[in-house]
Amino acid sequence: MKKESKLIPYLEWITLFILILGIILLTNKLDFARNLKPDTTIGKYAMVIGIFLSSFVVLGFHELGHLITGMIQGFKFELFVVGPLGIKRENDRIKFYLNKNLGYYGGIAATIPKDDHPDNAKKFANVLLGGPVASIVFAIICFLISYFIGKPLGIIFYTGGTISIAIFFATTIPSKTGMFFTDRKRYQRLTKPGKDQEVELAILRILGNYSKDNSYKNISKNDIDILVSDDIPFIHFFGLSSLICYQLEKNKIIETQVLEDYREASKNMSKNIVKAFDKEIEKYKEKILN
Repeated sequence: MKKESKLIPYLEWITLFILILGIILLTNKLDFARNLKPDTTIGKYAMVIGIFLSSFVVLGFHELGHLITGMIQGFKFELFVVGPLGIKRENDRIKFYLNKNLGYYGGIAATIPKDDHPDNAKKFANVLLGGPVASIVFAIICFLISYFIGKPLGIIFYTGGTISIAIFFATTIPSKTGMFFTDRKRYQRLTKPGKDQEVELAILRILGNYSKDNSYKNISKNDIDILVSDDIPFIHFFGLSSLICYQLEKNKIIETQVLEDYREASKNMSKNIVKAFDKEIEKYKEKILN
């Protein structure tokens, strides 16, 4: 059984590769797609630039699917980033900013529960589905537009639709991209009873309770312990950062062992993630101790 489980990620990525390759081959076979290609040199340059820009639009639409679904569910807006452009909540105010974090260039959206409610799990499961559904809808829209407008802009919309389908596959076929679970995998973890569901629910409870008053005083230590004991590096790291803030709130000090564990766990994270978490911990320390 263990050998089979180790093969699953490879089979998922092989499946993804075959599907994307199939899209490319299908595109080359279709007369409609070939006829959309520009004939002039200027048109070709415009096509390349248009495709480059449309890729960000496609990524943005996927993340917008998550964002809008979350806000419809009653979650609180926190972050929306695509490429160099970002919008975030800072000190309960919405702020536009220039994103310098390359890790966010592929797009990210975040909405969190306003409180710890029993329906949060179901609501967040809907949020996870919002992105892939948005990608499929956007692909259909792009293909229809490319069909009706033809040259010279048709190829840009056609490529945008193709990229959108590829994103749909990339967020539903593999279980992970990098260190993070894909939309499909998180949905499964959240809706299937067991240890993984407990971890996902603990994360939601922590976020929901923290949102009540930007404090850890209503957060259950048991939920934090669930995350700290998890063997997935990012969840373990997130649990330790939460434990640090919890100890600051409760005792005004951080246990030496917890801090050492946090620094050790940091070695398995990207520098951008560690920097972001360190910054939040410092802000919380100043808030509690000053």
